[in-house]
Amino acid sequence: MNKPTILFFILMMPAFMLAQNIYVATNGNDSNNGSITSPYKTFSKAVSMMSAGKTCIIRGGVYEEELLINKSGTSGNYITFKAADGEKVDIKATKSLSGWQLHSGSIYKATVSTAIESRFLAVYYNTEIMDLARWPNNTDNNRWTLNTIPVTGGNGSSFTVSSIPNIDWTGGLVYYLGAHSGTSWTRTITSSANTTINHTGVDITKWPFDPHNPTVWRDLPGNNRGQLYLFNKLEALDYAREWYYDNTNNTLYFQTPNGTTPANGTVEITTRKYAAQLTGQYIKVEGIDFFGGSIKISGANNVFLNNKVIHGSEGHDNLSNTGASVGEASIEVLGGNTLIKGCTINHSAVNGIIIQGWSNAHNSIIEGNYISNIDYVGIHATPIRSTANNIKILKNTVWNAGRDGLYVNGLNCETAYNDVSKAELINSDSGVFYTVGNTQLKNSVIHHNWFHDSASPFYSSAKAAGIYLDNDSKGYVVHHNVIWNVSWSGYQVNWANTNLDFFNNTIWNAGGAMDSWVNGRVQQGNRVYNNFASSGDWFRGTGFDVQDNLITSISPFEDANAQNFMPRAGSAVVNKGRVIAGFDNPYKGTAPDLGAYELGGTAWTAGVNAIEDTGEGASWSVLDTKFTISTSTETCPNKNNGTLSINADVEHDYIVSFNGTNTNFAKQIKLEKIAPGDYQLCIAVKGKSETQFFNVTIKKAKELTGKSSLSNEKLTVDIKEGTAPFIVFVNNDRAYETTAPSFSISVKTGDEVKIKSSKECEGEIVKTIDFSGIVKAFPNPNKGDFHLLVPINEGQVFIEIYNVYSQLISSELYTINSGRIDLSLNNQPSGVYFAKIMTENPINVKVIKK
Repeated sequence: MNKPTILFFILMMPAFMLAQNIYVATNGNDSNNGSITSPYKTFSKAVSMMSAGKTCIIRGGVYEEELLINKSGTSGNYITFKAADGEKVDIKATKSLSGWQLHSGSIYKATVSTAIESRFLAVYYNTEIMDLARWPNNTDNNRWTLNTIPVTGGNGSSFTVSSIPNIDWTGGLVYYLGAHSGTSWTRTITSSANTTINHTGVDITKWPFDPHNPTVWRDLPGNNRGQLYLFNKLEALDYAREWYYDNTNNTLYFQTPNGTTPANGTVEITTRKYAAQLTGQYIKVEGIDFFGGSIKISGANNVFLNNKVIHGSEGHDNLSNTGASVGEASIEVLGGNTLIKGCTINHSAVNGIIIQGWSNAHNSIIEGNYISNIDYVGIHATPIRSTANNIKILKNTVWNAGRDGLYVNGLNCETAYNDVSKAELINSDSGVFYTVGNTQLKNSVIHHNWFHDSASPFYSSAKAAGIYLDNDSKGYVVHHNVIWNVSWSGYQVNWANTNLDFFNNTIWNAGGAMDSWVNGRVQQGNRVYNNFASSGDWFRGTGFDVQDNLITSISPFEDANAQNFMPRAGSAVVNKGRVIAGFDNPYKGTAPDLGAYELGGTAWTAGVNAIEDTGEGASWSVLDTKFTISTSTETCPNKNNGTLSINADVEHDYIVSFNGTNTNFAKQIKLEKIAPGDYQLCIAVKGKSETQFFNVTIKKAKELTGKSSLSNEKLTVDIKEGTAPFIVFVNNDRAYETTAPSFSISVKTGDEVKIKSSKECEGEIVKTIDFSGIVKAFPNPNKGDFHLLVPINEGQVFIEIYNVYSQLISSELYTINSGRIDLSLNNQPSGVYFAKIMTENPINVKVIKK
């Protein structure tokens, strides 16, 4: 009887009560029903209506309410909070200010109340972070430039400097970075004088204050005892972009970048520490932009997907901090099985993402995120910092960090395919990857990462390592990583290191390959195999087995300058490695290559869009092969026996098409019996359509050719074509042999000169010597006096002169001076005459007298 009534009730229920989607909008109302047309206004209302499997869709707009999710889904039915498709959702932990009044000069003030702890307080102008009033000022507007002054002395409770501004700094703060530059610390100022700052004090006998205190001297120009700046005093607010908050009268003082009155809504101040907190389980948050506050994930089994967190954790260090690190971060992971993927984390004074081991945040994955500009405070904080177990740090792109690039310290962790650069921008004595050990074997692996372009600041000791396994690190397998452009060692390992394996890594342009500070400890069971470095040496102390590695400054890579570290065929790393028992390392050829890449293997990459190493290369294209092509001419004219040689840098199944014939080859081939001419050949991989084309020329065989000239009883010869050596015969007698293409020989009129090359088939040059063609009268015609130019510099010769009727008119012995004989027809009438030089073969020269 009741069933029809129940069915009727279900059919008559409003659609929103059956829907799995709940909507929130800035123009909503919590009295609405939460549908797309009647959305809620607040997150708290939406959360109260959520249950497993439901999705809260947040419409575009700016929200200043914290997203606090204390409900849970189930393993098969998450509760989801996401931005509406195509709409930008901004959730801010800040409050916009208005009602500005002039305080003095260019300083303005506004009334605002915020209960946030002072060290997390931050002020933004047009979403850009401003400076808490300080001295010296941040004149370059660069957060990575400390803008400090050198410390000249001090102890555990005071600093001395050259001079400070004449104001009472009591109650303000002092930031200090020691000369060692390993970490910084901040304390409250108790009193001040012209050159002295007194503060609440630190214990300089304990780490981290030992060695980071002003009693420790370092031989670093301008930074012998560290550096400091003072901040958080209204009297120090004297520069553009500076602010100060007086919590006794709830007043913010601020000077805009251009000194003008702040427009309403352009200035924001932090009002709470967190922009969102996920305290329940099986929650998914997707596609939301968070600003000015952290994300705290304390529940387990949660997903944080494709979100942005900008300025997540700003402020300064804990004023009572007795360690070198803090627990704050843009994203704090306290619950296990958390996935953070596809997110952008930009700007944090401390950590980017922290995964806490003490809170059992184990089995979490940090994958595919962009993380940048982390740790402006310059302490032991990191873009990704994990102390939990079974953590996977995969395919993240990380850049700009005050200290380490990555810090992974738990058991059974994997750090892979990350692209990390520009670390150590404030601190020194750290690494692009950094961790510290203890007595445990970590059983963790670091593989297929790019760690690069990191150097400690100018004021430090330049200790920026690629992979730094610090004191007592144990049980790491480090393989197939590429380290380049770091100022210290590629690997740095300190103290009691055991069971460290460094296999198939590439180190290029580092301060050195590997080093260790043993400090009296025992090291054992460590292996260094199949690595390549461009400089330095491997650490070869007791406890390190170093085999099958190479160090050379000669690049074996495709293009190291362009960071293409694939080996070149035939280079010094190919097939030079060892097969390592128990280590899966696929390879091509006869043995593994040295370094992080295998010729013919995967051209893997790192970062958000990483290509994973499968051991197999991409399908080979002939366009990837470099061919060396050489030709030789035919050996003799008309022999048609030129040759063509092809050599490939990579062995494959190739087909060359030449002169109408296809021929298969693997690496090299020689084609023969080719007639002279111009040809085109094409080469393809068998079964592939891509082709490389080449134009080649087979030259004709040389024929012996040249030119000659007679002068001073010498025949000068210039050979144009022909194969040396050249042999000279005079009247069939072998007279001269030379390899020079130009030469001279002594001859006389009537001689027959033959020149042959080393190849009989090139023919010969034959020349009969006749000087008559080079004896000339000058001037000709003349008025009586003239001279003969002859190819002999000096000597005597008979000359007979005849008229046109063949009548002898003179016969005399003449002297040759510098190839010239002077004669005269002054006593003869005008007409045509012949001068006959009486040599073995007489020479007649026609002379005309005017």
